[in-house]
Amino acid sequence: MILDTFTYRYSKIMLLISVFLCFLGSCFAKDILSINSGFVDTTSISKKEFGINEVEVNSKHRLANITSGSSGIHIDINQLTQLPKFAGESDPYKALQYMGGVSQAGEANSGLYVRGGSNDQNLVLLNGTLIQNPTHVMGLFSVFNPDLIGQMRFFKSDIPAEYGGRLSSIIEISSRNIVPESSKVDGSIGLISSRLSVQTPLSSKFAIYGSFRGSYIGSVILPSLSALGVNELLTENKYDFWDANSGFSYQISNRTKLNAHLYTGIDALKIGSFSDNNLNRNTTSWGNRAAGTQLNHIFNESWSMNHQLNYSRFKIESTFQWYSSYQMLQSQFENINYKADFFHMVDNHQIKFGTEIAYNKAFPNQVNSDSLSPLEISNQINQIHSVQGVLYLRDEWSCKNWQFNVGLRSNLYAHVGPYNDYNKEGDFIYTDNKLIKTFPITLEPRFYSRYLINQVSSVKLAATRHYQYLHQIPVVPFGVPVDIQIPASLYVQPQSSWHFSGGYFRNFLNNEWELSVEGYYKTLENQLEFKNGIEATFTNQMVDKSVLVGKGWSYGSEWKLGKSIGPFTGWISYNLAWSFRQFDQINSGLPFLARNDRRHDLSIVGMFKINERWSCSAIFVYATGNRMNLPVGWFVIDNKVIMEYGKYNAFEMPAYHRLDLAANYKLKNWRGIKSELNFSIYNAYNRANPYQVYLTTNSYKSGSYQIDMSYLLPILPSVSWTFHF
Repeated sequence: MILDTFTYRYSKIMLLISVFLCFLGSCFAKDILSINSGFVDTTSISKKEFGINEVEVNSKHRLANITSGSSGIHIDINQLTQLPKFAGESDPYKALQYMGGVSQAGEANSGLYVRGGSNDQNLVLLNGTLIQNPTHVMGLFSVFNPDLIGQMRFFKSDIPAEYGGRLSSIIEISSRNIVPESSKVDGSIGLISSRLSVQTPLSSKFAIYGSFRGSYIGSVILPSLSALGVNELLTENKYDFWDANSGFSYQISNRTKLNAHLYTGIDALKIGSFSDNNLNRNTTSWGNRAAGTQLNHIFNESWSMNHQLNYSRFKIESTFQWYSSYQMLQSQFENINYKADFFHMVDNHQIKFGTEIAYNKAFPNQVNSDSLSPLEISNQINQIHSVQGVLYLRDEWSCKNWQFNVGLRSNLYAHVGPYNDYNKEGDFIYTDNKLIKTFPITLEPRFYSRYLINQVSSVKLAATRHYQYLHQIPVVPFGVPVDIQIPASLYVQPQSSWHFSGGYFRNFLNNEWELSVEGYYKTLENQLEFKNGIEATFTNQMVDKSVLVGKGWSYGSEWKLGKSIGPFTGWISYNLAWSFRQFDQINSGLPFLARNDRRHDLSIVGMFKINERWSCSAIFVYATGNRMNLPVGWFVIDNKVIMEYGKYNAFEMPAYHRLDLAANYKLKNWRGIKSELNFSIYNAYNRANPYQVYLTTNSYKSGSYQIDMSYLLPILPSVSWTFHF
């Protein structure tokens, strides 16, 4: 193999530059100016706090809708706590589906589909650490404990140069990394799940925290609903989860702070309608592990830095029925990442630059099957190892009514050994750390501008380029994460995208009401599909050789009207969108609608504070059904079933809609304990939203097929008690 000498040398240069940047940051420490003791937030060097005890301020500026820019959308945690609390939990991540530009995922679907992109095109970070699958119970809960969330930001168009690796959006969640003056205990006890969080200072500068959550939907709630006569199709499945967080915060000095965190969680699902009364053979379990440290340091009023070292792992294991036999599929992705960010403010410019180095290890698929399978199962396991280096620079400045954010991100990516290239002519074995393939250096320009028309209206424009070196291909067309993780490698190219957007934003009626209208157009290159679906996954030794490569594009408009001030608040969000894909080997090479195409998507959110003790809220969502590919007919020739298909993804699932209701009652303080009761109803009118439409048969050779649907979630009432002391 002929290696690209230039890119190989560039990888060494990037490593040397990374070390130099760290050394440069240390040198600036010699010229430290006096800093106020409360100045510990290095996310923006333009922020200043004075010598008072650290406090949390969570309020929304009335003009944030007009003036906000490349810092993304700061999610108002306090406002979202007023939304219907399923099982007593305020879930900011779940609330993103109602914010505009994000399609409703649907039943049993944990994904966020941002502006026509797929679920894997969202970068989800917990304190800087990658979270591959960020939800529990197919999207009912997120993996983020609400008692620990301090800040949340969401980027969907104007993604600055310091973020990369995904095409559609960035969701960044930070814990409350402060040292409290005294111990704090938060928790909730409910019918569906319970949680407990503890934060304890061990000194005036050092604090630790820990939390645990667990559910009992499958063991308590669904059997109870079944006993009450709720439709058995909606109560025959079993699913539960648990997760745990721990960490510490250490204020080393007035200018330096060290944080660390650890997360682990597991989901388990048993699908009754697939099991022929044998639930143990139709299960899916998945989970994340994440750990990281962050070191923040303030040099002076103009310079600061942030270092991160993170590890994450996502693993899924699925067992289900196929051709009257049972199959087991495993997939896993691991990531080790180091990132150094440096902040500098000079005159009217806020400059940020840094480097990032990552090592990835993926097991795309490991397959086992019983002896009844009619398929020839490949038991050879192949791993994909890769390394990546990044350099970035961006500058943000204002000029009268204009604000600009211009940046550039550079990527170098390589596939390294060990790796087995299975071929008919003979296998080729790459040893450990062998450089197998280096990809051309990619450049990602980022441009954002905002123009203030007047005090209550503005126009925003953005154009950005993105590269993504990880593919996540669904194996089966329903929402649980039975997906294959395939990084860019010897036979797989990275994804890429251009994203153009613009919008008009206006406040009116004394800034109590907000209106926004946005339009976008996005291109998607190097999109992957399995032509033969799950069969190709099981029978191929190398799934990275059995994929089809195509392209896509999406466009649409987003409308949002909201009220953010007063006893009654809420918003109406409506998306009108199109999402297409095109593969030469699919649908005769003609474009077709993507699986996650939803023409209409509507969210109506209302929150009302009745008095100091009572408040209530409601959410109604409606979305056009997902697209899917089903045969239009079938016939038998020589005892073989032949499926006849029409246009690809020509079928549309039934529309998804749901109403959630909630009421909160604040109890009187008792011995220093603040608490409230939450009454919530998920799916209030018991809508049977199908999460899968599929063909069923008693024998795959009989030719006796029928279309059937599976359902998961019935009406789910819940009462919970939330407490803080």
